Amino acid sequence: MNNQKTKTPANQFANRFNQQHNNFQPFSIILIFIIILLFTTASSCNFQQQPKEVNYYVGIKGMEMMFLETSPPKEVYEEATFPVTVYVENKGAFDVIDDKYGILSFSFDPFYIELFDIQNGSGVTVTRNSMVLKGIQLRGKSRYSPSGTESFLSFPNFRAKSVMGQREMPFTQISSTLCYPYTTTLSQIVCVDLNIYGENQRTQICTQNDLSFSDQGAPVAITLVEVENHPVGNNMVRPVFTIHLQNKGSGTVLTPYDNPAEMDRVCSFHDLYREDFNTVRVDAILSNDRWLECTPNPIRLYNNEGFTRCQVTDEGLIMGYQNYQTPLTITLSYIYLTSISKRIDIKRLNPYGEILYDNSSILPYEVSPGVIRCNYCASNQGGPGCQPDAPNSKTINFQIGFSCQCSFDTCSKLYPDGLCVPFAGYCPGASYCCMIECKSNEIRNPADGKCYPKCTRCYEATRTCACGTGTDPNNYVLMESGKFCCPITKQVYDTKDACSTPSTNCPTSTSTSSTILG
Repeated sequence: MNNQKTKTPANQFANRFNQQHNNFQPFSIILIFIIILLFTTASSCNFQQQPKEVNYYVGIKGMEMMFLETSPPKEVYEEATFPVTVYVENKGAFDVIDDKYGILSFSFDPFYIELFDIQNGSGVTVTRNSMVLKGIQLRGKSRYSPSGTESFLSFPNFRAKSVMGQREMPFTQISSTLCYPYTTTLSQIVCVDLNIYGENQRTQICTQNDLSFSDQGAPVAITLVEVENHPVGNNMVRPVFTIHLQNKGSGTVLTPYDNPAEMDRVCSFHDLYREDFNTVRVDAILSNDRWLECTPNPIRLYNNEGFTRCQVTDEGLIMGYQNYQTPLTITLSYIYLTSISKRIDIKRLNPYGEILYDNSSILPYEVSPGVIRCNYCASNQGGPGCQPDAPNSKTINFQIGFSCQCSFDTCSKLYPDGLCVPFAGYCPGASYCCMIECKSNEIRNPADGKCYPKCTRCYEATRTCACGTGTDPNNYVLMESGKFCCPITKQVYDTKDACSTPSTNCPTSTSTSSTILG
């Protein structure tokens, strides 16, 4: 009998499949490994760290303002013009936008100061001793602006008037106030306690507790919420909340905000009443659908503190047997006023009436008549009034070599290293106060701060250059044109022969006609 198996079509197909499968097996293993690797890589790429949750409802600031250090200046000459710049920022958690806005006002003594070239209109009102600007709007803290938003408001239209009499050093003040609507919001989980007498022996999810707070990202803060649940019969309770608040900011609470017209009246101090000071309106809602009755409302603050009691109405009484937790949201509405002032000394041209200078005013970029601020700061390597007073500005490394020589683009590149001041008030025209970096073939002279080409061989210089070696500016001496330099000894010679003698051991050129062009 023939032991060899009969090769049927089915057997032939199976043999071919097994042969192809055996040939395919190494490739399939590689393919599976690649797929797993790609899947793992894609999974790791898609993994994103969860952003850290930030609570912006902290702090006691609202809208704040400050004068810049040199605007207004500490002192001005009589009959000189000067700018007044205010830095305004919203450091709280509430947006002052849409139909809400702040009102900025300046007040001054018209005997010493006057405004010029400002007309009434477009939200600006000018009087003999004041200027009022409406429409200050800024967003508060958020994930897009973690520190809030800010704005610079500059007014170059102030002028010191001629001072009558013989007072040698008169002075005056400029005051600024910012009046704005603001809101304090608190949302907190509270316990509605239906088991006041402990009759229900079942384990309760919560019990009523008073809640203490410090601040909510606004100048008026809710500091304490006393939680009570009064039984009224038929297994029903009336939640009652005693809300304590405090003005923790540096300003003054005026009145609840109702509409822009009412705010204009209050902020302009027209027809004011006793009720227009130290009052706050409160709104409270429980479980997002039960509005609470608050008494008193508005709340009057005494010594910057006040309280009110808010309770569920008869229609909103709560019935049940099991305690539960629910949100309580409290909103305070008010108009807030903050103010600043600055003393300005007025320097007399001459107490007896004669003008000491042909030009009786100091230009905005001068520290005194004819002295440019940039040059002053360079020669004194800084000093009073030299560092920029803009918030978060970098320190400028004033030194010999700073001058009004840069464009704004060049200045922007040098500013991070403290080598340029990208602000007005230092230079005339469109120039900026900076110290330009020297090229690789130049060295800076410590005496005047200028860059000079290096003299490295016994060449005849065609212009002033620096004779020496290395990177230390103190290892160089300046050499006039027409001279020859021995950089090793820092010696300057009148002729090439004197420079290139064997005793000097100085490098020379291969061509007798070679010169250094600088």
